[in-house]
Amino acid sequence: MGLGLPHGHNVVPRRTALLTAAVTAIADLLDVDAAVVSTSAPFSDLGLSSLQLARLTAHLEDAMGVEVPLTALYDHSDIEQLVEHLAMR
Repeated sequence: MGLGLPHGHNVVPRRTALLTAAVTAIADLLDVDAAVVSTSAPFSDLGLSSLQLARLTAHLEDAMGVEVPLTALYDHSDIEQLVEHLAMR
């Protein structure tokens, strides 16, 4: 049994870690500073090609140890939506 913490108590740190990993990965893929990566802009508006989206899934899987199917990037079309989805898994 747990430490008496509410269910989902680790969601916020996980969300923060996922958000950081996603922003960093996208900045690396686009060769830009992470500060200019919008978390609410659709991936297509960020200028990511389909190949870069596939690479993004690999970056997130490596950084977070969580499977990220390519379809998740289309179902959750910006960083905030994707992070919310992954944080709840």
